[in-house]
Amino acid sequence: MQAIELPWGHGETLPLQIPRQWQIIAHSQLATPPPIADLPAAIQDGLSQPVGMPPLADLVGPETSVVLVMDDFSRPTPVQRIATVVLDALLAAGARAEKIHGLFAAGSHRAMSAEEMAARAGEAVASRISCRCFDCHDESMLVLLGTTQRGTRVRLDREVVQADLRILIGTIEPHPQAGFGGGFKNVLPGLASVDGIGHNHLLMPSSERYNMIGTWPEDNPMRLDLEEAGRMVKGATLIVNVVLDTQLEPVVVLCGDAVAAHRAGVRMARQIYGVPVPRPADVVISGAYPMHDELRQAGKAVLNVTGACRRGGVIVGFMRCDKGLGEVQLPAFVPRMSSMRTMMRLMGPRAIHLLARNLPQSVPPETRFMVNLALQMLRDHRVLIYSPRLKQDLHQLPALLFDDQGALFGQVEGLLGKPDPEVVIFEQGAVSFPVLR
Repeated sequence: MQAIELPWGHGETLPLQIPRQWQIIAHSQLATPPPIADLPAAIQDGLSQPVGMPPLADLVGPETSVVLVMDDFSRPTPVQRIATVVLDALLAAGARAEKIHGLFAAGSHRAMSAEEMAARAGEAVASRISCRCFDCHDESMLVLLGTTQRGTRVRLDREVVQADLRILIGTIEPHPQAGFGGGFKNVLPGLASVDGIGHNHLLMPSSERYNMIGTWPEDNPMRLDLEEAGRMVKGATLIVNVVLDTQLEPVVVLCGDAVAAHRAGVRMARQIYGVPVPRPADVVISGAYPMHDELRQAGKAVLNVTGACRRGGVIVGFMRCDKGLGEVQLPAFVPRMSSMRTMMRLMGPRAIHLLARNLPQSVPPETRFMVNLALQMLRDHRVLIYSPRLKQDLHQLPALLFDDQGALFGQVEGLLGKPDPEVVIFEQGAVSFPVLR
């Protein structure tokens, strides 16, 4: 046996005994810069010398209306630590608290409660400025700005459009559709209408490529489209984005123009999260840490690494999931995976893509994307999950879930029909992605 360890919860590891004959061709151990020693100072420095923009002090005054746009609970951004410093800087520059409003860019996600908003923004922010959560279904709060070259009808939150200055707080992290998060993504899809979100989301995937994680912005239609939409808003838009390490601590702050500063962050994020892989392997072993608490986030350990697995290969996700499914809702009955795989291979990628695009309008755009991604993955790969917690709680997918490593690795060999597969290991697959040489 070959002994390795995967991160498994905070400060814990999970020992794995990989069969001796398995050939490990790549083993990722992400090397990240050290965390920022003084985050408030780094943010203040960034606001005094933003990329491609005048200093914050030159952008605000007593009559300047400002919207502080924060991403919601679905992202790992340390919003509280950032927003407090940004608000202090705005007030120090002469802005008045009554002219500053906090807005959570929920997109088509569920609305945040008042308690959730206060917890995410922090008491120092929530007690000094009014905060609300964007509602993509509230037509009265939407303003039409035009249509992008790719056909997205841009209707955005009225308050953010009318403000003199927008400050977008987010994280530049790998994203399966937009390549990376951050930048103007807090505007579209974060503050856009349902139809705009849907059209933009379905620019990616295509039938040819259904996972765009880690792609350069210039090669990503969804990213270029949302940036065009963001540029339609008049006035100044400044981002305060962070790149995080594998412990979700900021290692760099990017302040400035929502495109230029974002590009600088993408370059660093690719260096941190991109894992060189010589070729697609038979087996990909991927750990969910640090996004390991519940299935919605832990599932990134499988979604992120599809490019490292050859067609017909096996992706094995190791997910602790102490909080179980989280907000993921599965139907009471799920068909046998083998039957569904056969059907998807008969349909082919174009038909699957067409199916996802033409789901009922009541199906949210992110769900359409996930349906396409899941069905395309099912066509190309087999997925197995090691999670004692999910094995205990989730009864719809018994053939996919394991709490015994010996049985798991035996199943992998049985599916492949070979005892000596090539293997790629992503210790922290939920925050990384493959870069094929």
